[in-house]
Amino acid sequence: MAAQMHIGLAELLRQHNITQKQLAEAAGMRPATVNAIFHGRVERVEIGTLVDLVTGLRRLGVKADVGDILQVVDKPDEAEQAARERALRLLGGEPWGLKPKGLTDPVPVSGPPIEELLPDLLGPSL
Repeated sequence: MAAQMHIGLAELLRQHNITQKQLAEAAGMRPATVNAIFHGRVERVEIGTLVDLVTGLRRLGVKADVGDILQVVDKPDEAEQAARERALRLLGGEPWGLKPKGLTDPVPVSGPPIEELLPDLLGPSL
């Protein structure tokens, strides 16, 4: 499993109903810079830029920090992702017992009951 950087600025601004222009003005930044970060079209972000973004968000009343803008998330490798997708298709839900995001009720699972599968998996009994 590899890790990748997730830029959460778009979600943060939507959550607090703040426009890119408002943030750019509050942070003293060019709107084009805020837009590039908002859309994740950056290869790197300078520490000073992160400080300016956080300062601008705080001026707009958002208790934000760098971790609200940038997060490191796990990214499954291709083989793991393919296996996960196969399992989702077979199980009709999340293969590791987790509910898909946003659902409050358990996900129904289709297929034969586990009792019917156990003899095949365990082998002959003595």
